Amino acid sequence: MANSAGAAACIARARTYFLETGAVPVVPVRHGIVQSWLRSRWSGVSCDDLDPPYFDDIDAEGSLERAAKPVLDQLEQTLSDAPVSVILTDARARVLDRRVPYGSLQRTLDHLRLLPGFSYAEEHVGTNGIGTARATRCLTFVDGSEHFTAPLHEMSCAAAPIRDRRSGRLVGLVDITCWSPGDGPLMSAVVCGAATDIEVRLMELGSRRQRTLLEEFRTAERYHGQAIVAVADDLVIANQRATSFMRPSDHSIVRDAVTELLRAGKERATDVVLSGGEPVTIRCHPVDEHSAVVRLSVMDTSRTRPRSRIRPADLKLAGTSPLFADVCAELAMHRQAFSNVLLEGEPGTGKLALARAVHYRYAPEKAFTVIEPTDDVAARCRADRGLSGGTAVFRHVELFTDSARAAVLDRLDAFAKDTDRVWVVVTTDVGAELPDEFLSRLPLTLTVPPLRHRIEDVQWLVPALLSTFPLARYVSCGPAAMRVLQCSSWPGNVAELAQVLRHALNRRRVGQIQPEDLPEPCYGRAGHVLSRWETIERDAIVGALLETRGDRAAAADLLGISRATVYRRISTYGITVESR
Repeated sequence: MANSAGAAACIARARTYFLETGAVPVVPVRHGIVQSWLRSRWSGVSCDDLDPPYFDDIDAEGSLERAAKPVLDQLEQTLSDAPVSVILTDARARVLDRRVPYGSLQRTLDHLRLLPGFSYAEEHVGTNGIGTARATRCLTFVDGSEHFTAPLHEMSCAAAPIRDRRSGRLVGLVDITCWSPGDGPLMSAVVCGAATDIEVRLMELGSRRQRTLLEEFRTAERYHGQAIVAVADDLVIANQRATSFMRPSDHSIVRDAVTELLRAGKERATDVVLSGGEPVTIRCHPVDEHSAVVRLSVMDTSRTRPRSRIRPADLKLAGTSPLFADVCAELAMHRQAFSNVLLEGEPGTGKLALARAVHYRYAPEKAFTVIEPTDDVAARCRADRGLSGGTAVFRHVELFTDSARAAVLDRLDAFAKDTDRVWVVVTTDVGAELPDEFLSRLPLTLTVPPLRHRIEDVQWLVPALLSTFPLARYVSCGPAAMRVLQCSSWPGNVAELAQVLRHALNRRRVGQIQPEDLPEPCYGRAGHVLSRWETIERDAIVGALLETRGDRAAAADLLGISRATVYRRISTYGITVESR
């Protein structure tokens, strides 16, 4: 039932109180609405202006649209005498179809940009039926002042999620929108029934497609020894040979490559790199416009790196990602051989902590000395005698003065002539330029990966970092907060993660850290935890956009991919490079 005039006024006052103070109002506002207000605030949504983004790459003729069309046709006919609009969106809350019979309502929705191509995701427009149903995966009714953004206060909407019944994956949403006040129970019942009908039709259409795809997959398996993968919009089937080297994160890489090939409309091949670094060739045989059977050929398998002998856990470091494990193993190997190493990485990645961990793994009784740019470098180099078997770390040498660098070079030469072996590690930020005389004395370079490229390690880093804080004795990280942390891009890397946890401990002294305990910048826009390949792809797109001053078409040409792919990735990864 719609909110009464008194209740609506009470909700409006509660919203004003929330926006002015940031505190949860004590007046009776539905819990789901308050939680949506909090998410909207964390996402930086304006409470006064409506600015939904537009996407020109929506799939208005896909399987969801085909399954929904007869349902929407029937619903449109049934509601033809009512001033309501029926709306279908994809899983990202981008409008695919809109049915509206009344001219005045149509003009209002046009003004609100509730139109095909525009996204009404909660992170873009705040609390609303479509976006909040997407965020909660539940039937949602939002009326009047319950909307976070003021321009939507004249509207009432109910939306229901549409799921793939085989996988449980969200594939879209169906919504009814009218002027406020709206009849919540009636509108909710209608969209719930429509979502059910669309799900049934999706299953029927998908069953026929999957049977055809499975037949093609079995035929392709006749190629003895080949790695075969069948790919559809919501399905990946791999034979035993393919699963022997593919990781779960590789499925999205192969699916994206196949999507690009299918647009060409014929059999084609392309090369991609899997999440573990293995280069493969994909040969695509289209089954229909949305599915294909592909053959995968691994290239240069002889160059595959051996499994790490030393794990991060052996060094008492948190993390299990292959990328970080490889760096740990290689650095440990060079420590055993006393090979000088240039250790580079973004600020906050933990270069010094890694060098210290390797040192104490092999020579805990020996000296470990660190020389900083702020030290009297020449004096420290003269004083650092008796390091036999120990480690000398020259930190951020790109910031050293010319005289300090000269002192370091003399010390490196002295170490090389000394019969008492000393392990030397020189650390720099990625991209720092060092003179050739430095590089000639440091033949080995290792790069510590940024945290966004090993995001799976966050679940291990968080408890490890918390254990170092005295205030965290009775505190752990709750699963909801952990999901937020895993979806952040972490430009400040492990150091930033530690700072965020300190902030959370100021709010939570006992129990589990919750999302509301985290600082607002942590509430990222990504809808899922990114794989290493996805973060590398995101960084490449950001770099291209910066190089082209925000020109998306030019960035697509620079990267050698379609404009539609660039637009899609910008939305998926929450990239916000402005045009200049």
